[in-house]
Amino acid sequence: MPRTTPAGAFSGALVAALLCAATAAAQETPYAATSRGAQCGLQTDGTLTCRYRVGRDLDFTLLRVAQPNVSLEILRSDPEGDYTIERSLQSRCVLVRFGRRSMAQGGSDFVMAAVSGRNGMVYRSLRECRLAR
Repeated sequence: MPRTTPAGAFSGALVAALLCAATAAAQETPYAATSRGAQCGLQTDGTLTCRYRVGRDLDFTLLRVAQPNVSLEILRSDPEGDYTIERSLQSRCVLVRFGRRSMAQGGSDFVMAAVSGRNGMVYRSLRECRLAR
């Protein structure tokens, strides 16, 4: 019968902790996922439209980017999923956060992305987004 020594128990706990850390490190931040899923283009009327596909559960569009009447169109958003957004613009910015699935895998309420309605770019904080031109 094998014996578990204190050193052996510690190394088993260390391996488990490293596996958990690797899973959390592999999770893509809202900033990285939103930046990777961004696609902007000019419409026939000359306005800029940007579509953001973030993870498996979030898909939204900013219409008339850089115009005073920029609007948010939510195509798919599931708070139970990997990413979610706040449903209204804050200072002409859209906030992207971890959804409940990602929170269960080690996501944080303090990590987010902010998408600017002024230029369509993705920022790491609401402050950066508000200062964008």
